[in-house]
Amino acid sequence: MQVELQPLLLHGSIKEITEVGVRIGVDGRMGVLSLPLRCILTDRPLELGQECEFYLSYVNVL
Repeated sequence: MQVELQPLLLHGSIKEITEVGVRIGVDGRMGVLSLPLRCILTDRPLELGQECEFYLSYVNVL
């Protein structure tokens, strides 16, 4: 099945910061996203509660 994937811009806030990554609570009770620090793009130091935005798309299984 051929489906065109279009990422959506979502918003959230940082819930946890560790030595290796962060956990972001997605707005609208959509869940929690865990990411390694190398995936975070920012010029400022990370703080709890900081607002963030990211693009998310469906997963296309090959």
